[in-house]
Amino acid sequence: MVYIQFEKETEARALVTFIHYKPLDPNEGLGKTADELSLTGVFIDALPQRERPLGKDAKLYFNPQTKETWYEYVDIPLPDNERITQVEISTEENKKANLDTQEAVLQLYEMVTGPLT
Repeated sequence: MVYIQFEKETEARALVTFIHYKPLDPNEGLGKTADELSLTGVFIDALPQRERPLGKDAKLYFNPQTKETWYEYVDIPLPDNERITQVEISTEENKKANLDTQEAVLQLYEMVTGPLT
């Protein structure tokens, strides 16, 4: 059994702000009874499996009406040096694409303006 606390965003959506996997354990628990904990949070059977997509952070949500939990994944801001590297790579890719386009236009121009036979 997992104990969670949450902040309601709507009647059917709340952001989970606290998780405890052994809330009633005499050695590792929160030192409160189930009734006391029920005043500030809820007990659920288990949490869903959390994925780890690259460049994303998982936020756990809870539906107080259905007791359903789910993760939503949000972008993690990149550090400045990584963003600069990505911009440099993107700039180089754009330059290459631009040169390819210019070369194709030049070839078309030469075909159109070339000698008629």
